[in-house]
Amino acid sequence: MSGTTKQRNVIETLDALFQERRRQVPFLAQRADAEGIERIASREDMIPLLFPHTAYKSYPESLIAKGKWRQLTRWLDSLSTHRVTDVDLSGVADVDGLIDRLEAAGHLVSSSSGTSGKSSFLNKSPRDREVSLQNMLDGLTDLGLPPERTWHFIPVGPETGLSGHKAIRDLLVGSYGRPDGIPPFPAAPPAAGHHAYMARLSAVRKAMADGTATPDELAAHEAEAAKRQAENERRLHYWAEQILEHRSERIFFSSQFASLFRLTEILRELGAKDGDITGENALTVGGGLKGHSLPADYQAQIYRMLNIAPSRFFHYYSMQELNLRLPRCSAERYHVPSGLVLFVLDKNGEAPAPESDGQVEGRAAFFDTTVDGRWGGTITGDKISVDLGACACGRSGPSIAPDITRYTDLVDDDKITCAGTTDAYVRGFIED
Repeated sequence: MSGTTKQRNVIETLDALFQERRRQVPFLAQRADAEGIERIASREDMIPLLFPHTAYKSYPESLIAKGKWRQLTRWLDSLSTHRVTDVDLSGVADVDGLIDRLEAAGHLVSSSSGTSGKSSFLNKSPRDREVSLQNMLDGLTDLGLPPERTWHFIPVGPETGLSGHKAIRDLLVGSYGRPDGIPPFPAAPPAAGHHAYMARLSAVRKAMADGTATPDELAAHEAEAAKRQAENERRLHYWAEQILEHRSERIFFSSQFASLFRLTEILRELGAKDGDITGENALTVGGGLKGHSLPADYQAQIYRMLNIAPSRFFHYYSMQELNLRLPRCSAERYHVPSGLVLFVLDKNGEAPAPESDGQVEGRAAFFDTTVDGRWGGTITGDKISVDLGACACGRSGPSIAPDITRYTDLVDDDKITCAGTTDAYVRGFIED
């Protein structure tokens, strides 16, 4: 297939989804009307319709603090394909109860706090979850790790209680975990739900920033944070002891890098050295450091201690706005899979970033054609560098360099030009 034909097919797919979703997603319809867009005839036509990542946390925080669940679901409905406003909210006491009620109605709301403490909420359908889980298995299989229940499975990080996290863990346990595998960590039940904790964290951070936090509020926050940290240390020590007990057997790890690095530190504290763990172990990791500061060689330290070879390491770039993952290749670049359309925009997210000699650098944006529960287009907070030519691994098509940076970590803030307008539009849907 020629490049021109492929691009034509991409545009036709984007337009077909636009025509369908504009009748379903209220905010998309409003945005298209405001921009005067009736059809997608080029990639540039799509750019004004990509939602900034901040759109999914554009609700007033007072809605959660005051328990205004009907208004919060009206806000969520404006960003959703399937209607949310008819969900029974009677008896909902907190945001965790709201998420449970929405899930019971088929709205698998995904949430993330990022580094701000304020949670974003994205409506996902059962179809979205099925696609994401299958994409995980496909990525592992392509790497040479097809489902095979011959591994001890260790989910290194803390248990959040979020159904999306549980679905991934259950998938990996059911697909790779051996029946006589290492027992799960005997975690103590959390004192409060994940979303309630994140709401309190956001409120405390806001109060600290504006100088209104009371000594009692700060003390309560510090005590809860210390309790959670102590529980995480208990978890990591449990896994370290289990690893040493099964050091010659195959272990499949699932984690973020920060937790993995702390695990390797604990193993060293227990006397383990590089080479002591000999099982041909595997690892899947998504994302980067999430604001943590680690040594420059943190990945090499993890691989040596846990005996992770590149052929058994599924590293990918993705985010909660996407169902699909961009797998990292042997040349350490992330590749755009079929079903995902990559846009590289200028810093403000208004126009395509300039290309030079097959290279382009700018703000990452994506359209995931598999997304069902909402509009599939999003402008991220990530700065990326893209090579539009063939990769050293042999694959063709655009590939993303590994040095992905959050704009919030740069000197200039993460300011997307359309974000303020978007917030105002979306908030308009919740007005009485």
